[in-house]
Amino acid sequence: MKYLSLLFIIALFSCDPDRTDSTHKVPGYVPIYLEQRSDTAISTGGPKTTVKAGKIYAYRNYLFQVEQNEGIHIIDNLDPKQAHKIIFLKIPSATELAIKSNYLYTNHFNDLVVFDLSDISSPRLVSRLTNAFPQISQNYPSLTGVQFECADPSKGIVIGWKEQMIENPKCRR
Repeated sequence: MKYLSLLFIIALFSCDPDRTDSTHKVPGYVPIYLEQRSDTAISTGGPKTTVKAGKIYAYRNYLFQVEQNEGIHIIDNLDPKQAHKIIFLKIPSATELAIKSNYLYTNHFNDLVVFDLSDISSPRLVSRLTNAFPQISQNYPSLTGVQFECADPSKGIVIGWKEQMIENPKCRR
């Protein structure tokens, strides 16, 4: 009889009267996707606001700042008190940069791309080394003991994770 009473108490407190269906949401992580690569995705445009600031590189009278996974801001720094953005080099998935002898080197997905900076207002793509970098796998969050939405390669490359409430997660790490 003791066991039957205990079983009844457990069943009573494990019911969720507000739950109307078989789904429930829990804190977890969902992937942030970047569309699959397109060689035509590299372009130049006017200055834009920095949102996801990355590394900064100083070269001559200019600063080059990575906009994480978006591209590179080129900033005129001739007068550091009045530095101003002059151009944005759109390079999806760019996270790194280096400059040597008037050439800017950066990543575009897993390719190494090189730009000629002879005319700073119009950087020109001059070389691409395909598959120079192995694709960094982000098919799961770096945290352990978390639930997450499974990555779907058909949606693109996973470039990060964001925390939110997710419904019936299938993956756990």
